[in-house]
Amino acid sequence: MITLLPSKVKLLHFPRSHLSHVTHAIIKSCFFQDITDPNYFFSFTENAYEISIVASKDVIDNDFILSLERAQCKEMQSSNDIYRILQVDDEGGQESSGKRISDISGPLAESKFSIFYMSTYQTDFVLIKERKLRQAIQLLQELGFEFDMDSIEDHLDHVPSTSTMPLSTPFSNFTPPTFNSTIITNTTSPIAKHAGFEEYVLSDELQCVGLNPHYSKEWAMTLLKILSYSELIPSLSRAENHDRFLSYTASNNDISLIANQKILDLFEEDAIFKNENYQTYRVIQVKLTGSNLDRCGIIWSISHPLATEAHINLLYLSTFKSANVLVPSSDLVRAEEILDNLERGGLAEVILEP
Repeated sequence: MITLLPSKVKLLHFPRSHLSHVTHAIIKSCFFQDITDPNYFFSFTENAYEISIVASKDVIDNDFILSLERAQCKEMQSSNDIYRILQVDDEGGQESSGKRISDISGPLAESKFSIFYMSTYQTDFVLIKERKLRQAIQLLQELGFEFDMDSIEDHLDHVPSTSTMPLSTPFSNFTPPTFNSTIITNTTSPIAKHAGFEEYVLSDELQCVGLNPHYSKEWAMTLLKILSYSELIPSLSRAENHDRFLSYTASNNDISLIANQKILDLFEEDAIFKNENYQTYRVIQVKLTGSNLDRCGIIWSISHPLATEAHINLLYLSTFKSANVLVPSSDLVRAEEILDNLERGGLAEVILEP
């Protein structure tokens, strides 16, 4: 089931060195907005390359960007477009997330839609530029994807549209550009650099969990330290803070956290939702030259050979400048081999959205 959320968001990128300058904006976004508001959406992802924020236009423009401008942050970038959010749910949950990612990203890539994909504890989110939203929904409906029609009727009105592309052609054999590289798995080694992109694999094992909103008063200060003041957490070394991967996403229905065990140990047991047969993941981080906002086919070119052909499950997190692919720890070596065996051609050459 796909639900169109009322949220209208922008995307922001800035270097990790400027995290301290947006602490107030993070606090305001996480703890001083009405999380029960259907329009609420906030996501914070930190990896080896960047910090990527997804939030409402007002929050991005008036809280984050203003703070970064005062700090003279020249490396920040934000999206010109407004994005809308499709919430993707099915009974398979995390166990079938890889196939779900491949199934929905393939036809969108073939029709030249550039998307952001965000896997979370309970659901997936697909971010699409608002000016192309109507065409994307029409395409997915024609291909048989099930939509919550109430959400379409309530939230699709007055969406501007600039695309005239035909959408009646069935999804065929989309073959996106692929890539080949040597993936670095030791966090003390140099990052693997290739024409147009870099790859990096952290040694940390990660889990994707939910945070219990009923215990938010108990875990709020812990979350704040994790996001903005990790140096104040005694159990985390400087090296662990420097190389960490962390993703926090909250909507009015779900609060999700992807982190390593040391971070999860900071929360009380009742504060965390975790599947009985929870999975640990390793993250393959791919940094692309330039922005990730207009490229088509990146998500499918990664998820299809892993999930559909090799039956390796995965979670996926798009950020402004990188693709973050989380595969089960037991499948990491096999996933590396599959990505290595793709033809050299580079993610950097994936086609741009018209």
